[in-house]
Amino acid sequence: MQAELNRLNPAQREAVTTIEGPLLVLAGAGSGKTRVITMRTAHMVSKGIPPESIVAVTFTNKAAGEMQKRIQGMLGGGRQRRPVISTFHSLCLNILRREIETLGYAKNFTVYDTGEQVSLLRHLLSDISVYGKSFRPEAILEKISRMKNGMANPPASQNGEADAANAAHSGNPGDDDKDFDVEAFSELLMPRYQETMRSLNVVDFDDLLALTVRLFRQYPDTLEQYRRRFQYLMVDEYQDTNKVQFEIIKLLAGSLKNVCVVGDDDQSIYGWRGASLHNILDFEKHFPGAKVVRLEQNYRSMGNILKAANGVIKNNKKRMDKTLRTDRGDGPKVSYYRALDGEEEARWIAEKIAELHLEKNIPYQDVAVIYRANTLSKPFEEAFRANRTPYTVVGGTSYFERKEIKDLAAYLKVMVNPSDGLSLLRASSVPKRGIGAGAAEKLAGFAKEHAISLFEAFKRAGEAGLSARAAGAAADFIVLIEKYTELFKKAAEMGNTLKALVEEVRLIDYISGVYKTPEMAALRIGNVGDFIESLSRYASGVYETEGDAISLQGFLEETALDGEAEKHDKEEEKPFGVTLTTFHSAKGLEFPVVFITCLEEDMLPHKKSSSGLPGEGIEEERRLFYVGITRAMKVLYLTCAMRRMKYGKSEPYTPSRFIGEIPGDVIRQASDADIDPAETGEEKENREKARANAFFSRMKEMLGD
Repeated sequence: MQAELNRLNPAQREAVTTIEGPLLVLAGAGSGKTRVITMRTAHMVSKGIPPESIVAVTFTNKAAGEMQKRIQGMLGGGRQRRPVISTFHSLCLNILRREIETLGYAKNFTVYDTGEQVSLLRHLLSDISVYGKSFRPEAILEKISRMKNGMANPPASQNGEADAANAAHSGNPGDDDKDFDVEAFSELLMPRYQETMRSLNVVDFDDLLALTVRLFRQYPDTLEQYRRRFQYLMVDEYQDTNKVQFEIIKLLAGSLKNVCVVGDDDQSIYGWRGASLHNILDFEKHFPGAKVVRLEQNYRSMGNILKAANGVIKNNKKRMDKTLRTDRGDGPKVSYYRALDGEEEARWIAEKIAELHLEKNIPYQDVAVIYRANTLSKPFEEAFRANRTPYTVVGGTSYFERKEIKDLAAYLKVMVNPSDGLSLLRASSVPKRGIGAGAAEKLAGFAKEHAISLFEAFKRAGEAGLSARAAGAAADFIVLIEKYTELFKKAAEMGNTLKALVEEVRLIDYISGVYKTPEMAALRIGNVGDFIESLSRYASGVYETEGDAISLQGFLEETALDGEAEKHDKEEEKPFGVTLTTFHSAKGLEFPVVFITCLEEDMLPHKKSSSGLPGEGIEEERRLFYVGITRAMKVLYLTCAMRRMKYGKSEPYTPSRFIGEIPGDVIRQASDADIDPAETGEEKENREKARANAFFSRMKEMLGD
């Protein structure tokens, strides 16, 4: 262990060896924070601290898995007595598995993802009319989520729907949607939403955190039990924590206050999602006597890139002072190019990347193009296709959001939690089996009238006024579910059981009939096969289960957590070709060559950033730019356009104010040495010949000719 400590720089070593009391590690971009966290954990174990009393919390499964692997390597491997390395949601889920009955839920609860929450809200809204207007459930869900993460208690209401409808309308019938107060409506609908969730015995991801706080506050003995278990806390990406996450940390810390948080206030870019910058800025107030260690040595980027980043971020007022530095040398200056319009900007970048690839031998995978929003990717995709440049757009549909996966998961959720009426309705309709919308409505009405679950209503379908065919189909479906519920109790056989279920309901035939092309059907069928394989791997014990028995509920929980984390996790390996990504999706990644594009006022900073408290929105936008700059390792290009198309019209744009904040001695205008999209036909022909000659020369070298 001493040899490992000697390889750390002085600031890293201080962070690793400070064990007792509160510690804030301000870890600048590329400063080796993951190494510090893993080394600190291993160091504590080497000093005799029981591994099981150490818990390290981060935001993604990938980061947690990487830490666990490194720590196990340092500790010599093995599976006994190890630290808890987890995401916030996973940690709270494991606590609630054991304690949730105290809060009035059954232990076989399931976790709803965003799509299922939207479906539930759509169902609740179907009976609510606000002067003929309706709200988007996604907008309401966003407000409810922010209330939960902000520790808001749902208001009590004797007449939730009517109160919500009345509060929502601040104008006259027929007014525009802007006259409807979505926030007030969401606040008053929230109790009904929570009551329905409880009746279904389901929770959402925000509940995992909020219910844990409620558990700890209402049951001090339970809190004390977990304080005794988790005596040393570490939190990664602390700048991204929200109010409820802070409360969990504070409650667990107790009087010992052995809390180490690692983060960078300059990379706090999730304020729109509820993250509180003040958690890290006020750490010394929250934990008096805290030590602060600054990691300012950057191991990623060249000097001029860091000077550009430092020059920009110092303009933020709400930050803790630090300056990134490197021993790697200055490297090339930052290049700045202003195109005539958005299409020319995209062509220039495509040509520049082709030049770097063919003449400088830079792999496409080493290049990233970063922009403010996904809607800005189109011209770059078109330019890359025209130039035959391979590329990958980050931010496609999550594996866990695909219809066939959600359909199959609905069957499993009903088997684990028969109270989950929404999953029951979804599973009973895929494939179609004669239970149409009318029959489902009658069954739901029957369940409500007799105060029974929808599952029980399906059992008693003959009493609900359905046709003989529909009643028989409903009863047959329950027989199917009960049959496989028993079969899935054989944990080791769960993969084969799911395969048998897919065959019995003829899901593959259904998919083949739904999708028009064989290629699309094959892709969807392949996803079903992957899902079966995932269950088989889980059943074989490949996944870690924190000592819990392998079960169908455990698999669904792992799947739910993976689906939530996939929103934040990056690809395990570099994608094929040039990476097209937003600033938010680029966080945590690094590339030798980076192009930051669309750098105009109203793009970055975004036009909406001036709303809210003065300066706060602009400062978060500046932090976004800082994150983008610090993704670059060797070469950085900044581009903008004089004009862009907006609603079918060409509109003038002004360069972003952030470009002017970069020190003049580290930035240069694109020179004649750069690709000029306005070059003459002869110049372009000569350049393409030169590129072709360079390409064939490289091919000869590779072939040994």
